Formats: sequence, structure tokens, C-alpha cells
Amino acid sequence: MIPIIYDCDNTMGLPGREVDDGLTLLYLLGRPEVELLAVTCTFGNDSQETVYQNTRAMLRSWGQADIPVLRGAESPTDRASPAADFLADAARRRTGELTLLATGSAANLLGAAQKDPDFFSRVRTISLMGGVTGPLVVGGRPMAELNFSCDPQAALAVLSRGRNVAVATAQNCLDSYFPAEEFRRRLAQSDAPAARLLPAALEGWFQVYQRDWGLPGFVNWDVMAAAWLVHPELFLPGDSVITPSESSLSRGELLGDGPALAVSLPRIRDREAYRRHVYDTILSARIGL
Repeated sequence: MIPIIYDCDNTMGLPGREVDDGLTLLYLLGRPEVELLAVTCTFGNDSQETVYQNTRAMLRSWGQADIPVLRGAESPTDRASPAADFLADAARRRTGELTLLATGSAANLLGAAQKDPDFFSRVRTISLMGGVTGPLVVGGRPMAELNFSCDPQAALAVLSRGRNVAVATAQNCLDSYFPAEEFRRRLAQSDAPAARLLPAALEGWFQVYQRDWGLPGFVNWDVMAAAWLVHPELFLPGDSVITPSESSLSRGELLGDGPALAVSLPRIRDREAYRRHVYDTILSARIGL
């Protein structure tokens, strides 16, 4: 089993908001080798309070109310929180075993390190979604980076102090594109619980991508960071060197004027095989409606 804490800014189900954190939760619940210890909430897609209440309500509706959901930092100015405490305590209890998946701001991870200076050395692997290695263009239009830029100091701390860090960069996540018609077809062909709940959650997001980015589908950013943790064989080796600074990360840029850091920047090996894996896993999610 892979013990994972998922740190996210989940807004799936809210009108016109990102859905990929919620899809990543379904992915984790669909993998029998994953032990999901908790969900810690961070800001990014929305406020801490919105993310926290939305995630609690979502897990209750899925019959997963026993999974702990922890409030995180409200902003970069005060990172002390129940989420930071939980992360620090879990890393201490499971030193060398714990895996972190973080797909929003990194504030809670730095908060945990501020509580326990040995936090990063205790965590086995950290998989992040965020950062850019050049201009990010989606559907022919520029898109700003969010996850690292909303708390660049915390992002730099994780990248420079974490062990075995992988980053699903925005550019590499563009291959995690899910066409709307294909997604609808897969859901229509399944009688799984997830297939019944997802159409209502996804249709508004399909419309956002069509309106704002001119795409008949959406980039499923966060699930790529989860899939790399559980099934790295789906990805090409991504050993890389990045040079972020707090200044460059304020724009989400991994290539700045900071010291060289060794990380993994995985790339999807076969896009169709990857999408099949994600569909199959999401539709296997252990939820009750």
C-alpha cells in the first residue's frame, strides 16, 4: 500500500470551477494500492473556507465521510493550520513511508516544516502539479500559472528541501487532455457510481473550456501528478534540473536565477493508454451514492 495525503484546492461541483482535484480524488479512491490517509485543504482555485467546505460535502456525498479533511492555511502570511499539524504528525509517525500529493498552493507543506524542521527529510516522495518551463499556451491562448505563483516562498521550500520530488509541469500536463465527447461516451457506457455523478459536475467545465480556450475538452492537470505516484510506468523518465527562485516562482517559472535543483519532470509515455488508465481508475472509485 502507498500511504498518501492529498493536499488540494478542490472546487469540483461548484459552478464554473476547476474539476481536476475532484477527479484526482476519484482516481485515488479507484486505486486499491493507495491508502488515502487524509485530504488537507489549501487555497488556490478558491478560498480555504470554500475548498474545505466543498471537499467535506463531496466526500460525505460519496460515502467517504471517514476520510479526514483538514483546514489549511488561509494565505501565505500565516501557514499554521490543522492541516500543517496533521502533515507534520503523519510524517513523524510514518517517517520514510509517507507520500504527499500536492495540487494547489504549497502553503500547508511549508507550514508543516515550520512546525517540524525535519518534516521534508521524513517524507518519502512528493508529487506536485504546477510550474511552467516556458510560456503556457492553451488552445492558442496564453494561460497564467496558479499553483506555485500563489505562494512562491512555499513552492521554493518544497522544491529545494523535499526528497524525491516530481513536478507535473503545466506544459507536460497538456498531454493529459480529455476530449469532451470521449469522456461523455465513457461515462454513458458505464454503470459505475462515478459515471452517475460526473456528468453534472463536468458539463459546466466543458463549457468553460470551449468558451475561454476554444477547446472541445479540458486539460486534466492534477490527475497526472497522482498517476505518476501510483503507476510511473505510464511516464517517460523525467530527471531534470531546474533553477527556481522566489522571484521566478511568483510567475510560476521553474527556470529562474536560483541554484540548480534535481527533480523529476515526468512526461506521459502514451496518451491514449494513459487516458484509458485514468478512465478505468476513476470509474472504479470506491464510492457510494
